Amino acid sequence: MKKLVIVSLLICMASAQMDLTQKGKILFEKYNCNICHKPKDDAASIGPSLETIAIHYLGNERQLVEFLKGNAKPIIDPQRFEIMKPQLYKTKHMFEEDYRALSYFLTSVHKNR
Repeated sequence: MKKLVIVSLLICMASAQMDLTQKGKILFEKYNCNICHKPKDDAASIGPSLETIAIHYLGNERQLVEFLKGNAKPIIDPQRFEIMKPQLYKTKHMFEEDYRALSYFLTSVHKNR
């Protein structure tokens, strides 16, 4: 019986994480982040790729959230921040759950490896 409960809890946790990642993807597309941030590095990309964001922020999601709120400096290409700065008005006033979802999505590239 205990094993069944543990397995059920693990399934629920995985499902919740999947839902959070999916919600983050929806927000990413809703705010048109995908215009500048592509899945992989590309010379034509304006902003860092999702892969690069995941590498730098995985395990440091709180700093990513603070950046999206406008409370922290970028740790990726700070010299290019002026390009993104006007776009942060879209993320400055989201709900905490939205920040969490977006950070889950942005770091999901490396969580799933």
